[in-house]
Amino acid sequence: MKSKTTLMLVPLVALLLTSCGSSGLPSAASANRSALYDPPTVTMVDGTVYSFKEGYLTGAGQKWHSDYSYRRAVIIGSK
Repeated sequence: MKSKTTLMLVPLVALLLTSCGSSGLPSAASANRSALYDPPTVTMVDGTVYSFKEGYLTGAGQKWHSDYSYRRAVIIGSK
């Protein structure tokens, strides 16, 4: 009797462990939104109006660095 119960619980436990472990994996959509996949620099086009959370900005050929590339340059001293 005890061995039947054990045999029934083993697949259930294995299923639960694998489902819990796989839920922590990032999906493709979340990986694309990650800061690691953002471009390190963005160059704004002259005369184009860009909308930001803080307001609007007209591009004049500015080059913007991502937070990651800026911090890396400050800490490591390279791009």
